[in-house]
Amino acid sequence: MSAPVVAAAKRKRATYSPETISQAVENARFNGSHVAARMVGKTLGEELSVDTVRTWLARWRTEGKFWEKTTKRGRKSLQESIPQEATAEWKRQIDALRTQGESVTARSATAVGRAVLDTFTPSLLERHGGNVKFGLNTGRRWLDGADMSYRKKTSSRVIPPITDVVDARDKFYADITDAFGGDFPVPEMVLNFDQTFHLYHPTRGYTWEKKGSNRVQIKDRRDGFTLLPVISAAAPVGAQMIFHGTTSAVVPSVPPDAVLQYQYNDTHWSNEETTLALWRGIILPYIHRQRTRLEDDSAPVLVLADAFGAHWTKAVISLVNSTRAVVYVAVPKNLTHLFQPLDLGFIAALKATVSRRMDEFLEGEAKTAIQEKRTIVLSTSRPVLRDRVTTWIKEAILDPNICSAACCRSAFNRAGVTRLLYGAYSENIDVDAVVDPPTCIDCGEFGTETDDVPACSHFTDIDRAILCKGCFMNHNNLCDLS
Repeated sequence: MSAPVVAAAKRKRATYSPETISQAVENARFNGSHVAARMVGKTLGEELSVDTVRTWLARWRTEGKFWEKTTKRGRKSLQESIPQEATAEWKRQIDALRTQGESVTARSATAVGRAVLDTFTPSLLERHGGNVKFGLNTGRRWLDGADMSYRKKTSSRVIPPITDVVDARDKFYADITDAFGGDFPVPEMVLNFDQTFHLYHPTRGYTWEKKGSNRVQIKDRRDGFTLLPVISAAAPVGAQMIFHGTTSAVVPSVPPDAVLQYQYNDTHWSNEETTLALWRGIILPYIHRQRTRLEDDSAPVLVLADAFGAHWTKAVISLVNSTRAVVYVAVPKNLTHLFQPLDLGFIAALKATVSRRMDEFLEGEAKTAIQEKRTIVLSTSRPVLRDRVTTWIKEAILDPNICSAACCRSAFNRAGVTRLLYGAYSENIDVDAVVDPPTCIDCGEFGTETDDVPACSHFTDIDRAILCKGCFMNHNNLCDLS
């Protein structure tokens, strides 16, 4: 007698929320179906088929953004809820910014979008009791729906391969350890300063432009100043700002203090005079305050600086040598992107913070322009721009939630300095990573990271994969960066 035939149980098809589908499709468009399946599956805590993602992507290409249509529960999506006149006003303001030569990024588009919703339908926004946060992803979707694509203004910068990284690293670390002989300074006494050019009007090299455009033109406002942040392995110390000019009329009207110092010369770059002023006005007073706190006039100090000539003149070295127990060490030439703490997160975080303040300012200007029924017009006056960006930099340095102690600790740790002084450090350096690094989808700068990014509940793994460390760390000044 043959065995009875048992009907196989029909496999139940998995169902996914519209949010999951939209997240997978958006990631697949930027990173491919395999990456999207892996990253979204990781978020869901289950395996997601690549074929499923491909099906969703194909459906999106034929039907458009299907997840923005009315949901099964009958709720209207964000795009369906926004009045047409609000969308038209948003497009008008974005076109006005591009006409002025401004770069339109996800951040600036989001800022203008929030201003539009705040004027036309404020009840939608979470800050007014609604359920819409209107973050970066929403801004990118709105831009893409407006038939705009992300374009780069100039070609990518080429970073040459480094051949002698290990030898330079060992010498750099040996210079530090041999100078102290085991009596290492406390984190508050491990310092680094460096110069970086900063624009009066922060802009980016990427912008959203209408698809099919032959030229991608951004107004190149290269007028700016030199910023020299000073940080310790425990917290920010201060900053020097060097302006181009021959009289004190070129400095901001914002009053300087122990944290902020103003200098000026005919090049706006560091020279021997400005370096001596930095030591006398910020570094040495800070060392004196810390030694007073520690009740030790001979507490050891480590100061790191790059090999820029103005930082190592005879007068500067003489001033350093006249100060008790201060060790002055040069970061290996051409390797500051690996061993200089300020280049490993802090400067990027500081500039990203200023850019975020610019977006907040833009949101307010957009709201005013909309209420007055005109387009946005941004000031080009140097004194206005100079005072505004100086205020933002000062607030960022003084705000522990922005330029945080955790950010400083992370920078020195990634350079291997704190690991060298207070614990074992890794022998492995990924040289290939500096040859052709990826770029941030928001600011367009080099240095996008997927692994060495602090954990945060506000962003998913997908966001972490497309944002650089500076943009990620500054998306919300309430995040825990420890």
